[in-house]
Formats: sequence, C-alpha cells, structure tokens
Amino acid sequence: MLDYSFLEILSSLTRDELKSFRRFLVSPYFNRSQKVVKLYDRLIKFYPSFDNTAISKENLHKRISPELPYNEITMRRLLFDLQKLCEKFMSQVFLENRKAETGLFAIEELAKRGTTRMHAHSVRDVKDILARNDVIDADTCMNFFRLETEQFYFKMIHGKVDKNSFVESEARKLINGISYLISYFMLEAIKHNDVLLNYSRSFNVKGNDRFISQFINLFDFERLEIFMKEHSLAGHSIIRVYINTLRAYLYIDNDFYYDEFRKSLYENLGKLSSSDVHFLFGRIIGYCILKGRRSDKFLEHFEAEQFGHYKTLLENKYYETGSNKYMPSDLFRNILLQAAKLGELDWMENFIEDYGKLLHPKKRPEILLYSSALLYFERNAYDEALSCLSRINSEEFSYYIDIRSLYIRIYFEQEDYESALFAARSFRKFLKENKMVAENKKAYSLQFTAFIIKLINYHNTNSKTDLTALEMQIRKSENSVTKYWLLNKVSSMEKSKRKAV
Repeated sequence: MLDYSFLEILSSLTRDELKSFRRFLVSPYFNRSQKVVKLYDRLIKFYPSFDNTAISKENLHKRISPELPYNEITMRRLLFDLQKLCEKFMSQVFLENRKAETGLFAIEELAKRGTTRMHAHSVRDVKDILARNDVIDADTCMNFFRLETEQFYFKMIHGKVDKNSFVESEARKLINGISYLISYFMLEAIKHNDVLLNYSRSFNVKGNDRFISQFINLFDFERLEIFMKEHSLAGHSIIRVYINTLRAYLYIDNDFYYDEFRKSLYENLGKLSSSDVHFLFGRIIGYCILKGRRSDKFLEHFEAEQFGHYKTLLENKYYETGSNKYMPSDLFRNILLQAAKLGELDWMENFIEDYGKLLHPKKRPEILLYSSALLYFERNAYDEALSCLSRINSEEFSYYIDIRSLYIRIYFEQEDYESALFAARSFRKFLKENKMVAENKKAYSLQFTAFIIKLINYHNTNSKTDLTALEMQIRKSENSVTKYWLLNKVSSMEKSKRKAV
C-alpha cells in the first residue's frame, strides 16, 4: 500500500476537479511525461479511498510499463513528479479562485517589463474585480494596498510630471495605499489576538492575557478610528467591531464591552464579508455561552441573548460560507439544544422542519431522528422518543454522547431507575475508556453521570442523597446541556420531600 501525502489531495478533489486535474496533467506546459499520466489514470481507479493493498509500486509499474522489469528508482521519481504536480495544481486552483490576486501578480510582472498599455489594461481589470466586492475585509484591504502602491510607483518611474494636479493625484494613490495597509494590519492583528486569547483560555495557558492587554494599550484605538474616519480610510467601522470583540473577551466581567461588541456588530453587518460575519457571530455566541457558565446570575440573560443571535444567524443565512452551503451539523445541534433549554418547543419543531433539509444528505437522516427524539422528550412523549433513538446508528453518529445522555433521562422520567442506573454506569465506563472524546465533553458528561446516579440513589433505600448539596454542585457545573433538567429534577424532589413531611 502506498504512503504518499499527495493521495490526501486526490481524495479531497471532487469529480469535476479530478477531470480538471487530468487536463492539467496532459498539458505539455506543466507536464511532459506520459508515464505520469498513466500513473494517475491507474491510481484514480481507487478514488476516493487509496488504502487498498492492491496499490503498490510494483503493481503500478506493471500497468505503466509492462514490458520493462521493475525499477524502484523510476517508480519513486514518477510518484515524486505526480506529487509535485498535485501541489502545482493546488496553486492553480487557488489562483483561479482569487482573480484579484492573480491580476495583481500580472500587474507586478508587467511593471517589471515596462509595458505601459498592458499595465493600464490589467489595472482596470483588477479595479473592476475589486469594485464588485461591496464589503471590506483584510484580503480586500491588502489587494487595494498593492493596487494603489503599484500604480504610484509605476507612474513615478514611467510617468511624466507636467502638472501639480498630476503630483496630487499620484500622492493620493500612495495615501490610499497606506490607509489600506493600516486597515489590513488592524483587522488581522486584532483578529489573531482574539483567537490567541480564546485559544489560551481554552487550554488554561497563563500569561497571554498580559501580552494581549499590552498590545491593546500600545495603540490609541479611539484616536486611530477618528483619524481613519476623518480621512475616509477604508474599514474603520469594521476595525471597531474587531476591537470590541477583543475587549469583550479580555474584560469579560464588564458587560459594557459586550454591549459595545453587540451594537457595533449589528450596525455593520452590511459592511462585513461573509467570512467576517461567520467568524464574528461565532465569537458573540461563544461569549454568551462563556458568560452564562461563569455565573448563574448572568445565565438567563445570556441564554436569551444567545438564542436571539441564533435567530439572526438563521434568518440571514450567516451559517453559509463560500465553501459550504449546508447547515453545519454542530451549529444545528447547538440551536436545537438552545431551543429545548428555553422551552421554545413550537419554534424548535419549525426549526427542525425548515433547516433539517439543509443538512448534508449523508448526515441528515440520523440528525433528524435525534432531533425528533429530543422534541418528543421535551413534550413528555417518552415512548416516541425512544422509538426515534432506537432507529439511529449511534456508533457512527456524531451526536453519540447526546444520545446516551437522552436515553438516561428518558429512563429516569419513566421511573425505570434500574435501566437508568445501568445506562449511566455504562456511559461512565465508555467515557473513561474512550480516548476519542474531547476532554471538555468528557468532563461535562462525567459530571452528568455522577449527578444522575446520585438522583437515582435518592430513590433507593440503601443510599441517601443530600439534595441541597447536590443542587449547589449542579449549579456550579458547566454542563449547560443537562443543567436545567437536573435542577428541575432536584427541585421536584425537594417539593415531594416537603409534602411527605
């Protein structure tokens, strides 16, 4: 079996891209070896999986050159050549999808050759491409910077200075270029500092907060924003959104910064690129989740805020990206659970019906079965919920942990405590032994199993559970998926206890 990295590239290509790649291979400009084409034609018969034991250098050699004895050096060279051509094709695909950047490369090459007319023609083409983009993002700022400064330096070398107006118009190009470079730096620096902050906190890495705080203090963002606004520099409003994003997370205990983040985001939605909107909605929803986990005092408010952001995201299709038009399964799950937590069951039913059809076809049937099971559970239709769960191929399903949790809660609600206890202990064993479960999910799920076992023991005569202490432990936990349900069960038990007395 072959072990070459370019096989990963071939696996990732669509059928249409495979056809394009073959046209690329037969082009004499890129490749003059017919044996490389034959090698590709033989390999691609195993697409999309290339882990077949029949794929060996010896077998491939027999297909490519049956008349010749096997030569290890020749096969290594052919495989190496095919790998390099795969890399070149990836570059070609990138360039074809980034027309502005491709045009800028051409402009720079034409400038070196001093071809004035072609240079001017290419500049107009790139201007037209950039003009069709009605939003400003970091890539657009960099492209404008390169275009404006390239025009300035070309005219400085090849142009004829005969009027003051010519000097002023050319200087303006350089000023524009500088402004776009400032915008690019600010957008990228703030975005990556924000990622650094959240990445570090996720893994409890100390010290990076101080670095980020020093970065913020290094710049007077208010004055910079005023300067950019006064001079009509590109992207000043978008930079404000990113600054507020970073500040909201850095000073998470101060709600003022969240309010500023929220306000600036919604005010500038029409000016943001789809990738920026996608990123920033992820950040504001993530903030609400994090804020709710920090204290019960904020939980109700930020649960509602989170749900509101989800609604805006859905209504405007902000879940779509340039590379994916399907509803992401993780996002679908999060919205589903949020609706269930808030008791928005009619809305939840409509959501499943309207947005379930937008899930990837391969994942859709299983996800819809789980969604129906959860909705039945929330409506106390436990037999129907179990029926849905039983039809899911859970071992291959991405919501596997959610399914196990839901089974336990259904058994508990049906007062089938023996089945609930068995399922909880089995789930706990699975979590401890399975290394593929993310550590945060494992911790939350183990907390849930510990709490549910205590609740089950409350019903057993041979074990006592302190409900007051258990309620405090649940409130301090971060598993928001089952937290409401657990607290509700403790509360109902407390009421039953008081009635009995």
